[in-house]
Amino acid sequence: MSGTRNLFKVVLIVILVIILVITTRVFLLFRAMQQPADRNDKSTVSVKIEKGSTTTGIAELLDKKGLISSLPAFQLKSRLDHAEYKAGTYDLSPSMTMDEIEKILVEGRSNENTVEVTIPEGYNLKQIAERLEDKGLCDAEDFLEETENGKFDYGFMDDMLTDEHRLEGFLYPDSYQFFENVEVHQIIDKMLARFDEVYKKAKKGANEDIVSDYSQMEIVTVASLIEREARLDSERADVASVIYNRLDKNMKLQIDATVQYALGNVKERLYNSDLKVQSPYNTYLNEGLPPGPIASPGKASIKAALQPNETDYLFYVVSAKGDGSHNFAVTDSEFAKYKQEYLSSLKK
Repeated sequence: MSGTRNLFKVVLIVILVIILVITTRVFLLFRAMQQPADRNDKSTVSVKIEKGSTTTGIAELLDKKGLISSLPAFQLKSRLDHAEYKAGTYDLSPSMTMDEIEKILVEGRSNENTVEVTIPEGYNLKQIAERLEDKGLCDAEDFLEETENGKFDYGFMDDMLTDEHRLEGFLYPDSYQFFENVEVHQIIDKMLARFDEVYKKAKKGANEDIVSDYSQMEIVTVASLIEREARLDSERADVASVIYNRLDKNMKLQIDATVQYALGNVKERLYNSDLKVQSPYNTYLNEGLPPGPIASPGKASIKAALQPNETDYLFYVVSAKGDGSHNFAVTDSEFAKYKQEYLSSLKK
């Protein structure tokens, strides 16, 4: 009798252990369904789903590409949802949840249903919004509203402004592909992710004094000034040196591009009355850097802001050559000479 009881206890324990293992396994599978493969990896991976692909084959492909947190969980979710995936080429991200990936594949939102848009270097928020609206991707006002109030998860967000200029300079200028029915938040998030990627790579070769003396916001602000002032990549690091040298000497930057930003429009030529516009962005009136960036800088300008040339230059002025190049000067007299040469060239 005692032996029977002991056997019953053993069987009961085994059954309980099996139930516990199965329950734990099911719990982990359902938990994995809610988890992205890598929440912080905003990069995209191109995945081609061939016609006739099975759910298992698709799950294995996604797992191999590092896009899902659990192969069994994706298979189970697909079966529970009776998901029927469409063939096509898709841009997917490890930061997407299984729900998001499944929805894209079921709806067939492949690259064939995307809109390509190029954001030029030096564009400001307003110009970016207008370009996206022209492409039919979103309403410009909705875009600007989201840049001011949307919630985005990036470390550099802690140092941002809190007004309508908040994301100025941080939406990376590049060519993008967006789904036709993309949400405004996703557009902005993709551009912020690209900025974060480019900035981190550029920072690896940064001048240590620059990184220690200036915040990321200030460095991106310098990069935006370089972007709007320099046309030639070969001159960007020299323009950066002028900006830092003047800051070190507590000289007003007196950069025309900041006045244009304060005015709200780009003018080919500024007049003395323009230089008196009352704005914290006017570096003719205010010392130091403007409150934040004035445009979206590209990689070359970000690199120059992080790795300026070591010079004694305190001035630069457009050269008389007419090729967008500048003359750099150390003294007032040198600057005055170059400036007169440029003004004389305009009269020819």
